[in-house]
Amino acid sequence: MATVVVLGDINIDVLMPVPDYPQPGGETLSEQVIFSLGGSAANTATVLARLGVHPRMLARVGQDPWAEMSLDALKQAGVDVSCVQRDTQAPTGVMFMPVTPDGERTMFGQRGANPRLDPTPITADIFAAARWLHLSGYALMADPQRQAALRAIDLAGQGDLPISMDTALLPALTVPEHIRWVLSSLAVCILGIEEARALAGVKAPDQAALALLRAGVGLVGLKLGAGGCLLADRKGMQTIPPFPAQVVDTTGAGDAFSAGLIYGRLCELSLPATGILANALGSLATASHGAGATLPGWEAARELLEKNLAGTEGEREIWIREALDLLKGAGSSAAA
Repeated sequence: MATVVVLGDINIDVLMPVPDYPQPGGETLSEQVIFSLGGSAANTATVLARLGVHPRMLARVGQDPWAEMSLDALKQAGVDVSCVQRDTQAPTGVMFMPVTPDGERTMFGQRGANPRLDPTPITADIFAAARWLHLSGYALMADPQRQAALRAIDLAGQGDLPISMDTALLPALTVPEHIRWVLSSLAVCILGIEEARALAGVKAPDQAALALLRAGVGLVGLKLGAGGCLLADRKGMQTIPPFPAQVVDTTGAGDAFSAGLIYGRLCELSLPATGILANALGSLATASHGAGATLPGWEAARELLEKNLAGTEGEREIWIREALDLLKGAGSSAAA
């Protein structure tokens, strides 16, 4: 299994489905509360593990029950947590997320120990057997985690490892200068349309993608929500339509999409087939509340692609079949 080093946040998500979002000072009630593993980086690592990859987390948690819950969930998914740091002064990060009936979640968070990731223990041996480094944009929001991320980028560069980043919305809006600083190091930059506009200064998706390519990004993976995704590299640009989905909760969908892009690039899928796989995983992640244990892997993706193959013709059929062939191989490896 390929080792992918993943640097970013580990959180506990507290989700509450609500019938509506109240006005300031108002009130609404939920019929359930869901506690699950969260954090963009942790979610991506989880999906990578379920695709047959060996993710190694670089993150920091507290010394509290939330830490034990999150680390247990990661280990059960197959994620290597041996490099996760423990903090005696700050708690594990917690995110509170009301989720409305349209599947949209609003986030209120306290990042806890996450920004306190110490760069000192991040050494070259962590990357010795790795084939990829993936970062969350949250890691660039504050020191010392920012310094840890830059150290990881430097070490990955020394080993000629491809580097990907999911910029995330809040970092792109609040620390765009730090995101722009590392763009030229990225083999893959994954972001939504609002993030792209904040970083590139243009509104049209294709123009934003071109601006990011000019900044040095190797491949732009632009999430378009109900419009699927736009993938752009120096050879061209391709819009990949989405898969139909009954959206329950969008939490983790972008993180699953990121895992699909990384996996497709690792396995040398064609660009369109990589987009097909990423869209499939992102769509599956919206089908239930929360992330963590509900996030999809190779089996769920294979079932979705097989279901959507019927009646599909032309290029899209070719792309789906290519992605399916890869997932069948992943299934064989997992069974072995």
